[in-house]
Amino acid sequence: MAEEKKLTEETKEEVQEAAEEVKEEARPLSSTEANRKKKAERREAKAARKEANKVEEKKRRPNNGVLAILIFGVLIGMFVFVGVYNHFSKPANIEKYMEENSMADMYTDAPVDEYTTVTMKADKNTLKIWLKIAEDAPEEIVEQYQGEDGTKLLKQWGAYYLTSFRPQARGMGAEVKVKAKQGDESVNYVRMSYKEAKKFLEEAQEEAEEEAEEAGDDAEAEDTETESDGE
Repeated sequence: MAEEKKLTEETKEEVQEAAEEVKEEARPLSSTEANRKKKAERREAKAARKEANKVEEKKRRPNNGVLAILIFGVLIGMFVFVGVYNHFSKPANIEKYMEENSMADMYTDAPVDEYTTVTMKADKNTLKIWLKIAEDAPEEIVEQYQGEDGTKLLKQWGAYYLTSFRPQARGMGAEVKVKAKQGDESVNYVRMSYKEAKKFLEEAQEEAEEEAEEAGDDAEAEDTETESDGE
C-alpha cells in the first residue's frame, strides 16, 4: 500500500508538471518576447530559403570540369580546323609546289660558279638535284664534289632544299637525290629521306656551334696570353 501510494504521488507530480508546461506555452507572450520569437522565426525561414537557393543554384550551375572541357574543346577544335585547312590548302606534293611557284625555269641550269650549274626538278615528293660540272673545269672544282667532303657538300645541298620545300606541300614521305656529274660521268651521288635530311642539318648546326664556341675560347686564350706578355 505504501508503494502504491508513493507511485500515485509521483504520477500526480508528473501530471502537474506537464500541466504547468502546457499552461506556460499557452500563456500570452509579452510584446518583447513576441517580437523576439518572430525575428527568430524570420531568421530561420530566411536561412532555410537561402540554403534551398544554394542547392538549386548548384544544380543549375554547370560543373567547373564540364566548363573546362567545353572551353578547351572549342579551342582545340578551332586549332584542328585551322591546321586541317592549312594542310589541305597546300599543294599535293613538292612537284606541284615547284610548279605553282614557277621554280622549274628558276632552277634549270642555274649558275653555281664559273664551271658548275644546277638543275632541280621533282617527281611528286622526290626532289632531284643535278650539279653539272663543265668538261673544261679545273681539277679542284671536280675534287670538291668527290670523297667525304664532296659527299658532305651534296648532303648540304639536298638537306637544305628538301627541308625547305617539304613543309610547303602535303604527302607523307619525301626524299632527295643529289648527283654531281661531269659530262656523262658521275662524280658523286647521295640520297636522303626527309628524316635523314633534318637530322643532318641538326647535327651540322650543333657542329657549327661547337666550332664557334671553340674559336671563341681560342680567341679569349690568345687575348689573355697577349695581356700577360704585355705585363
